Amino acid sequence: MRRRWAVVAVAVSVLVLATSLVPVPDGDSVPTGADKLVHAVGYAAIAFAATRAVEDPGRRALVAVVVAVTGFGASVEVVQPLAGRTASVTDALANLAGAVLGALAARVSRSR
Repeated sequence: MRRRWAVVAVAVSVLVLATSLVPVPDGDSVPTGADKLVHAVGYAAIAFAATRAVEDPGRRALVAVVVAVTGFGASVEVVQPLAGRTASVTDALANLAGAVLGALAARVSRSR
């Protein structure tokens, strides 16, 4: 079961990475704040699956998942300009918020 969650975490990470590096056509606009919600949801999904994949999700494991997922998000933000996208600190903060929420949600779901 843990292996299945690890596969889900990797698959969602690849999906998030791919969609983060696709150039946005000129003239396309997203409603204000909607992209931050998308960031938070994507990174929450990664953190949820990664936390579920951890054998014993104690406090240290939760922090490790959040740090790893947030680091992944920050790395994506750094690489985005190479794909014609704009790096954003607020996107990175939305990634962090999503990672925290996803890890906490996974921990709560395991305790039930």
